[in-house]
Amino acid sequence: MSFYSGRSSPRSKPEVDSYEKEDQSSYDDNYGAVAVDEPPETPALGNPFRGMEKEELLRHSSKPFWWRLRVMCISVVLLGWLALLITVVALVLIYPRCRHEDMRRWWQNETIYRIYVPSFSDSDGNGIGDLKGIEAHLNHIHDLGAHTVSLSPVYQLDDVDSDFNVIDHMAIDRKYGNMSDFESLIKAAHDRGMHLVMDFIPNHTSDKHQWFINSSLTSNRTNDFRNFYVWADMPTNWRSVYNNDSWTPSDLRSQHYLHQFLSSQPDLNLRSSQVQEKLEEILRFWLSKGVDGFYIRNSGFLFEDYDLRSEKNSSTSNSSDPNEYSYYDHAMTYGLPEVYDMLSRWRTLMEEYSNTTERILMADVRGGLDKIMSYYGHYDRDGVHIALNEVFLSEHDICGAPCVRKYITDWLSQLNGHQWANWVIGADDSDRLGSRFNESYIRAFLMTAMLIPGTPIIYYGDEILMSNTDINNSEPWKREQSMRGLMQWENSTDGGFCSARSCPSPPWLPSDGKFRTNNVKDNIKSAESVINYLRNLTSLRREKTFLVGEFTTAITDDSIFSFVREFDGITGYLVVINFSHEEQTRDYYLSHGSIEKAATVELTTGSDVGYYPEDDIDTRSITLGSYQGVVVSWDYVAKEL
Repeated sequence: MSFYSGRSSPRSKPEVDSYEKEDQSSYDDNYGAVAVDEPPETPALGNPFRGMEKEELLRHSSKPFWWRLRVMCISVVLLGWLALLITVVALVLIYPRCRHEDMRRWWQNETIYRIYVPSFSDSDGNGIGDLKGIEAHLNHIHDLGAHTVSLSPVYQLDDVDSDFNVIDHMAIDRKYGNMSDFESLIKAAHDRGMHLVMDFIPNHTSDKHQWFINSSLTSNRTNDFRNFYVWADMPTNWRSVYNNDSWTPSDLRSQHYLHQFLSSQPDLNLRSSQVQEKLEEILRFWLSKGVDGFYIRNSGFLFEDYDLRSEKNSSTSNSSDPNEYSYYDHAMTYGLPEVYDMLSRWRTLMEEYSNTTERILMADVRGGLDKIMSYYGHYDRDGVHIALNEVFLSEHDICGAPCVRKYITDWLSQLNGHQWANWVIGADDSDRLGSRFNESYIRAFLMTAMLIPGTPIIYYGDEILMSNTDINNSEPWKREQSMRGLMQWENSTDGGFCSARSCPSPPWLPSDGKFRTNNVKDNIKSAESVINYLRNLTSLRREKTFLVGEFTTAITDDSIFSFVREFDGITGYLVVINFSHEEQTRDYYLSHGSIEKAATVELTTGSDVGYYPEDDIDTRSITLGSYQGVVVSWDYVAKEL
């Protein structure tokens, strides 16, 4: 039964869908409906769980099918996230990273120029090089590209013919000038943006030093200087480095004093806190003058065995004579652990004065690579800045590509984050570079040493390939040594060593006349000279890539040593040196990922190489003759995966 409303177009009430969710028991008021009975609600065919109670839904959802379905869905999501995470990590690891530009300190960027002061330049005509003579030639050193000067000892000495017989660590020897001359030299160096490093001799003094005189006079053994030196009632079997007994009796004190070098050089007792304070006072004195660092001489001898025990013979020694220094292992007299503690203490002192300019410590080291590396300490601020690498100074025969590779990679592979390499090219106690090798080899070696990571240290006169001077001297401790010849400035009397208007005194060493054909003034005029070649190398070394870039070997074999210097976003360089007698051709393009096929020649070892600066060069075929080298460059190109 149905009813009609009073509308003009009456319509029938739609039939009720038996599957609707809402319970309709009456019509809408608009139709004037009355309640009627409706069939009970039944679930929709497309949603069998519609209208179920919570308990019933939970019962269905717990069935194995639905449980497995949920686990599968969750697993798919988790696996997807895990795959995404692995992909991101893998991309981070394998994709070239934006590398951080390491901050270099001044001593890492510099080339150090070592001067043996008595032989460099005589300004006052007394026959001995002096501080004013050095100041007069600072422009030469600066123009060479060496902006750090290292001086041999200039302290007040006694009359013994040795540079280490110091009688006053806080005074300038009158042979070299006075304190005003020293202060003027420091100012002149700093005005040019240069640095100055002094020798520091903490192991011993002269026997004429007032400290030793006071220590010797303490027969009652009660005054402050009693323990300034190493004294013993009964001497041990220790030998000096000059193959003499290390102990000398003192009649005044009725004891023996230790000297690991000359008998006129008694060893200080650095176990004494008073001695340590005196040495620090010396360092502070020169630091307050503006000195930029110290080269610690004979640093491994600073401490001896506390109980003064005798030494054992060395199992690796070739000597069978117990009177020789090399017969013993020197475990009681050299490189004791206390040495590292003292270096750390002095390093802390350097840090105290490093407010505007960092003050540095250099040290000589005897022994193998492990001994040298130990001088750097365990952390960034507890060892020396530069432990001198003098390994190459013993080479007298031609050191070919495998030898050079070992020399370089052995060092670089041992360095950790805070340690820095150095390459000692010449020194005042080693045969000169010009006497050990020919010019072609020297040019090849200089290209290598100047462009690999590290601080190169050259010796005065290396820039003109000075050779040893003929000197009849068999005593290794004397000042007169063949590698300390007069600097050859020009073709004039004594090579221009004396720059005074009149030179009444002859030079302390005889001039051998080599200055007539080899001197600074004439060499500068020649574009092909070693001095101009070295200037070009130091200039190239100041390019950002060589200062902060990474070092990677390229082709290295029995003839060739080559390497790449590169850094993201800046010019890349390939350095190739042929260390053999024969011409060599190699394809370098595939030897390292960043090398481009087309490159530009930057520098060669000489005009005979066949390539010239700014020439285009194909890195797939580079040919070099005997002991020739070339540096090529290319613009940075980002490599895609």
